[in-house]
Amino acid sequence: MTGEGRSVTVTIKCGAAQEDPQLSFRGPSAEVQEDIAACFGFDRKSVSGLTLHELVAEANQLAQGASTVMRGFPGARVVPQGDERNESAQSTTPPAGHQETENPLLEQITACATTDDLRRLWATNQHAFTDPAVMDAWKARGRALAGS
Repeated sequence: MTGEGRSVTVTIKCGAAQEDPQLSFRGPSAEVQEDIAACFGFDRKSVSGLTLHELVAEANQLAQGASTVMRGFPGARVVPQGDERNESAQSTTPPAGHQETENPLLEQITACATTDDLRRLWATNQHAFTDPAVMDAWKARGRALAGS
C-alpha cells in the first residue's frame, strides 16, 4: 500500500534564539497531529478540522507567543491549567445588578489596545483559552490590531 511506513517530522521552535528549546514530532501524520494537540493542550474538537500544516502554525504561534511573554516579563512563569490558586485569584464577583456576559474575557479581549495587551491577557488567563470562542476572539483581535 502506498504511504505505508511514511512519516513526517515537525519541529516547533519555542523562541527565535538559537539556544531556545524546540519540540520535535516524528511519525505518521495523524499521530504527529495528535501528539502536537496533546503537547500544546489544544482541545481536540477545536483542532480536528485543521490540517497538519494549520495545526503546526497554531502551535508555532503559541510557542513563540509564550516565549515572547516569558522574555518580556522577567520572572514570569507558566501557571498550569486548573491551578486553584490562580483560578481563585482570577475570579471576581460582579457588582450587584450586573448582567454577566457569556465570558467576561471576551470584553477584555475587545478592550485590548495593543498586541502586548493581548499577550499579557493570554499570559494571565491561559486556562480560559481552552474555550474556542475566547481563542477565536483573541486571534481576531490580534489580526485587527496588526492590520491597524
